[in-house]
Amino acid sequence: MMLAQNFNLRIILTSLCILTILLPAFSIVAYTSAQAIPRSEIVWIGECTGAAAPSGWNPLLPEISWGVHLMYCTLFLYNSRDNVWIPYLASGYKWVNEKTLDVYIRPEATWWDGEPVTAEDVKYTFDLGKKYTTTWSGYWDYLDKVEVVGPRTVRFVLKKINYFQLFAALHSVFILPKHRFEKLEAKLGAKITEFKDDDPSKIIGCGPYRLMMWAADHWIFERVDNWWGKDIFGLPRPKYIGRIEYKDNTASALAFEEGKHDASTDFYPAIWEYWTKKHLARGTYFKEPPYFLLGGPIVLLITYAKYPLNDTTVRRAIAYAIPYDDIISKAYFNYSVRASPTLIVHIYPTYAKWINETLVKKYGYDYNLEMAKKILDDADIIDRDGDGIREMPDGTKLGPFTISVPYGWTDWMMACKLIADNLKKIGIDVSTYFPDYTVWWQNIITGKFDMVLMWTADPGFDHPWNVFRVVMDDRLTGPVGQVYPSGDYERYHNPEVAKLLDKAAATTNETELARIYSKLEEIALKDLPAIPLFYGAVWYEYSEDYWVGWPNDENRVWFSTASLWGGTCDSIPVYWCIAPKGETPTIPSWIKDLQFPTSKFLEDLSNTIKALETKSFLERLNMTVSDLNQRLSKVESTVMDLSGRISSLSSDISSLKSTVNALSGLSAKVEELSGLNSKVNALIAVVVVETIILLALIIVVLRRKPGAS
Repeated sequence: MMLAQNFNLRIILTSLCILTILLPAFSIVAYTSAQAIPRSEIVWIGECTGAAAPSGWNPLLPEISWGVHLMYCTLFLYNSRDNVWIPYLASGYKWVNEKTLDVYIRPEATWWDGEPVTAEDVKYTFDLGKKYTTTWSGYWDYLDKVEVVGPRTVRFVLKKINYFQLFAALHSVFILPKHRFEKLEAKLGAKITEFKDDDPSKIIGCGPYRLMMWAADHWIFERVDNWWGKDIFGLPRPKYIGRIEYKDNTASALAFEEGKHDASTDFYPAIWEYWTKKHLARGTYFKEPPYFLLGGPIVLLITYAKYPLNDTTVRRAIAYAIPYDDIISKAYFNYSVRASPTLIVHIYPTYAKWINETLVKKYGYDYNLEMAKKILDDADIIDRDGDGIREMPDGTKLGPFTISVPYGWTDWMMACKLIADNLKKIGIDVSTYFPDYTVWWQNIITGKFDMVLMWTADPGFDHPWNVFRVVMDDRLTGPVGQVYPSGDYERYHNPEVAKLLDKAAATTNETELARIYSKLEEIALKDLPAIPLFYGAVWYEYSEDYWVGWPNDENRVWFSTASLWGGTCDSIPVYWCIAPKGETPTIPSWIKDLQFPTSKFLEDLSNTIKALETKSFLERLNMTVSDLNQRLSKVESTVMDLSGRISSLSSDISSLKSTVNALSGLSAKVEELSGLNSKVNALIAVVVVETIILLALIIVVLRRKPGAS
């Protein structure tokens, strides 16, 4: 037994030695291949995620590495800045009824191995989210089924109306090749959601780029020049797209200044100095403050799965102890503004109209350490042993706790320190914890944290519904320790939230929506499942040293608040709009020709419902006419029957008339006989009289004696 263990140990040590030798060698090969690519052919995207190595390119992973959006396609692309869509893998759609949408797959679409992209692939992909916990599993709260109607037609059927989630699914789910993943699933089972898929030679996508190579700190994608979409969209301009991973924001900022990457989605302090002081060809979306578009609320999540952090009194005291203005000015360089405590993005009028200011005045909070202390004192949450840390009435200490973000996110790291320092001032023991990004994310999706800074959901067609869903809907979460990557990471439970969300998604009546959103705001303000801090800047910086034509406020080409992050395909048209320096960038006509607003989905739905109502009315009318015709036929039959009877009756009447006439003649005869009868009676009377007289004479004669004269 010991011998076998020693043998296994030698194998493990030998393998580790080989890996130690091979990994640097692989990185050298990767670096060499990257250096060999002409700078005019490759666009480098730089970012600090804090990850030590790529997590993998399997879309089923709870956290995917950058670039999946280049290899796989979603059905549609969505531009949240302009609230418009482009059919991507899909060619179009058609509403069947208010709960059913058919989507047509482009007939040209193929996988890299030549197999067609079909409705079966779409159905299989969505069904995986029903079988396993994936980033799109939450859509099944509202989806009833996904059906194959034809080889290139897939049908989405809602079990209850929620167009927010249906539309979100159309642009956020990467479609997978069934013929490959079905085999992987048979082999791996539920472990398929842990499969990294990091062998470039085995990946089968349908996007315009394939993974060419990767190393721990950078990876490169090569354009697929025979891509199926070439005749529809043309090919993107860069022959290669590279991704560089930096250890922290500082390293990324320095590399950006040196021109080592062309665009980034990182926090850079004092970004304006690149062009105002250093006179570099650098830019952001705006040339003036706030420099960046603003997205959804960045929040402090406090676990609801751990006492005493789940006590609302403690949470309210924490809300009063957060130095919001300092975070924005010192940590965030005034790139944003304080977020509304309601979770609704108040800086855009479209969404601000839903904010109930009465509730904000009643339940809102500001930075006020004295108020925070008073809240705790009034609840008898005091320092009972003189160590500076408060205890609950039952003696449970308020700490030690941690507040966490990934190492390298320097802006959020400073925000955490500011929060921790202020919480200590009110007697809550909190320290900062900055792990590797992969560790941090795993802690979030398994619920193993005390406090974290976290993003929520961006403004768009489904705001503010989407942010309430992500923060408070317990259908997205489960027990601590199990992976739930879609939302409610703090494990907050309130069954009323799901009911309100369902009602909000099913109505377009603004009065009703205002009532529902007010109730959700009240829950958020009272229970504090999340404490909004500021709106997340849509990090986006670009260099014009090698590539030009980048989107900005003056060059309003296609741009999504997803920026270049790569969580969806929404940002991919950017690569068609840029050009190597020295060339003139052009905007492909399809970007304008194919796009349509969100309102078109709803207008087409309305027209379908009207058409169905008209059809239903006509069907009912036809049934009524048919019924009337049947009734008329019966009436006609009855009339004919009556006509026959009337004819027969007429004949009887004629016969009766003849009888009557005959009787009339008989009457005359009767009258005549009646006259004759009178005469006969008179004669009889005379005869009778005469007879009586005769009898009287006879009697007289008979009474005479014989011989008398």
